[in-house]
Amino acid sequence: MNLLAILLLTAPDPAISMNQDELGAVVGQTVTVESVISDSGPAIAHLNVASLDGVYVDLEDWSQDVTKPVPPGAETHLDWEFQAVNPGRFVVYVVLVPRTGKLVAGPPVHITVSNREALDTAGALPVAITVPTLLGLAALAARRRTAT
Repeated sequence: MNLLAILLLTAPDPAISMNQDELGAVVGQTVTVESVISDSGPAIAHLNVASLDGVYVDLEDWSQDVTKPVPPGAETHLDWEFQAVNPGRFVVYVVLVPRTGKLVAGPPVHITVSNREALDTAGALPVAITVPTLLGLAALAARRRTAT
């Protein structure tokens, strides 16, 4: 057996960990998670987003930076920034694509994305009528005072 074969047999398998297990976001919010890839040879790390509710996910809408090179070494830290596009429950995970060997998938980060709160216009009509009326009455009262 040659030296390279012995090194490959004794080398630890690459592993991926994430800096959190779950998080919450609002539609439109930008979120960052960190992955730590250890014991990897040269590889490519790829970010993935999957819906747990069956909502269609277009990865390019969530992030423009979904692949990153991973140099050989003991530990590589990668930050992944993405924008929450749709409301629902999602998982974000990283897959390591080595030059040789098997794919390695990291643990999922569960993300609950809620709709952005819209302003409630139910109380707008009384305010829209009352404020100008009060301003008009105040202007009329001030005019009468100056006239007398």
